Amino acid sequence: QSAKHYAQQFQNHSKDLANLKGIYKQKKGIPPYRYEGCRFPILKCCPDLSDREAEIVVVRCLNIPLPQGWKPEDLKVYATWEFAIQDKVQKGQTKSYKGGINPDIFEQFRVDIGDRTARSFIRAIKRGNFKITVFYERGFLKKPGELGTATVKLTDWENLAEVHEAAPLLDGRKQTATRIEVKLRIREPVGGAQCEFADMKWLVLGKSGRAPDNPQPASLSVPKKGRPAPSPNAGRRRQ
Repeated sequence: QSAKHYAQQFQNHSKDLANLKGIYKQKKGIPPYRYEGCRFPILKCCPDLSDREAEIVVVRCLNIPLPQGWKPEDLKVYATWEFAIQDKVQKGQTKSYKGGINPDIFEQFRVDIGDRTARSFIRAIKRGNFKITVFYERGFLKKPGELGTATVKLTDWENLAEVHEAAPLLDGRKQTATRIEVKLRIREPVGGAQCEFADMKWLVLGKSGRAPDNPQPASLSVPKKGRPAPSPNAGRRRQ
């Protein structure tokens, strides 16, 4: 029923749009219209993912401290990550990026999360975590410098399909001002798909005889003084 309802809505609004375009081309007056309050259900999920996989998105680094004597354009960073769930550790690494102290990365990785329908999966996400470490390149044949490590818990997957966090980097146990922005996505929350409702103001054309909320007069052609107004039937051929 929902599919039929939205298919009918699509047809109605397509007709309204075509009608409005025709009126605009012919430079006619504004047709009758009104606004209606509509409520649309929005399902919070990630349908591009399967039930057995998650997606890691490394978005950007924020507020990286410059080593002494360095310029922002000299800075080149990358990140390594570890994803641990159900006694399985998966690892990966981004490419190196330049971009000053706030470099954009935006790399995506797919990882296996096992059977999310199993009862043990809830316990697994409570114990599991995502760990990411940021490095900067110090030069040819030099060991990269470590900026710090951030950890993101997976427990929010119980209620969210996407965990979006700018986690602070830790230098040992000391929290730094640098942050790493990441997204952790699964198909739907472990507790079930979230459904939210969005209230919108919807414009409807010519569906009722009421005057529009903000009426505007249509343009009228005024005949020149001394000449009669043309007849509506003028110019028609007699059969």
